Amino acid sequence: FATLTALSFGVKKIISNTKNAKKTLYTILGLLVVCIASYVFASDEVLQSYEKYKISSTESKNVGMGLIMFYSLAFLAVGAILYSELSKLFSK
Repeated sequence: FATLTALSFGVKKIISNTKNAKKTLYTILGLLVVCIASYVFASDEVLQSYEKYKISSTESKNVGMGLIMFYSLAFLAVGAILYSELSKLFSK
């Protein structure tokens, strides 16, 4: 019930303010693009040393996707911080 209530308030807010809704949808779309790209670039290879843990190729691909996504988003966050600080520094 709480999840449904939270989602309904979110949808109500998006409908009431379309300018911010576009920004929110662009952000969600960007995260989806990073997720899909991470999945495409992830390898499903299982190394010999991990076969004793009975890891499937699907699990390997999902873990690879998570790692690639984490590092991509971390790199983008650090890049955004550096851009913000350096643009402030040079604009003065």
